[in-house]
Amino acid sequence: MRERVELATVQNATPPPGVVPDDLASHPVLRSQIRLPTPAIRMAFDILANTALQRAPGCCFHAYPRFGKTSAVEVLINQLAQSFPDMPMYSISAVWHPRFSEVIYMGELLGGCTHVMSATGKFEARRTRLINFLWTQAKARGSDRIIMFIDEAQNWHEPELTMLRDVANEIALHHGVQLIAVLFGAPELTALRTNLIQSGRIDLIGRFMIQQYEFHGITCLDELVTTMSYYDDVNVSEYPVGSARCYSEYLLPLAYTSGWRLQHEGSRLWDQFRLAAQASGGLGQVGMLWVSDSIRQFFLDQIEFDHPGLTGTATSWATAVFRSGFKDSLGVTYVT
Repeated sequence: MRERVELATVQNATPPPGVVPDDLASHPVLRSQIRLPTPAIRMAFDILANTALQRAPGCCFHAYPRFGKTSAVEVLINQLAQSFPDMPMYSISAVWHPRFSEVIYMGELLGGCTHVMSATGKFEARRTRLINFLWTQAKARGSDRIIMFIDEAQNWHEPELTMLRDVANEIALHHGVQLIAVLFGAPELTALRTNLIQSGRIDLIGRFMIQQYEFHGITCLDELVTTMSYYDDVNVSEYPVGSARCYSEYLLPLAYTSGWRLQHEGSRLWDQFRLAAQASGGLGQVGMLWVSDSIRQFFLDQIEFDHPGLTGTATSWATAVFRSGFKDSLGVTYVT
């Protein structure tokens, strides 16, 4: 409801020169649809590029909720496609079920791989369909590797990983194609890894979780300023495509033209995150979605007041951080 009210306010406000209200309301910043190469994503890209080059069987990333894991998968697929244009990549959303079903599981893998016949057939038929689809996709593009991202991987356990291992083994043995599994999930992945070790499933550890990395949030002012600078960079955040305008210029054109940049607001935003976290033991890191929500709120509050010389204040950023819900999350969804 709050979003509807905020966007309605934007639509009813007097629009800046050259910008119509409908365009403002559909802007990716205001719709929380931005995809930026944050420091954590750049770290993950380096790891995954090396994983692909070494043809390692997989690796694992864990992060707290709202740290941008799902968005990161989208960005990483786009970035890896530029470095490995021939390598097929798929994204699977791991679904939790009270009881494991091999038929449902194979259907979900097929669906995540965009196969049109994901919901028909018994287990063996679906498994054969998946294997044939994967290796033919790789061969059609002249690749001997496939990357499969598993989002929300904490929802999977020993049966799912065992079946994925078997699929990977068959594709490699009979078709010469390496399936690289990249697990993204909540901190519960660490507990899953421990349970697999205790149960003697070192085969699954070696295949999927021998390398485990933390997908961190924004950890310092420098990282925050770097992330905010992307809003000011037309090469990263051009909107609309072909307009030669970045997010900041589009949303606050008068301020931008007079020299204002979002990255100049970095210290004020970081101070408000720090103050919000004082009662919870201090600030160690901030999930990217809290950052983007705070920036979104700042733009929503400033659009109708756009003018040359505009500058954020401690109050405006305190309001933005408060409305993002960041403080309420501390000690609940994660600890700083």
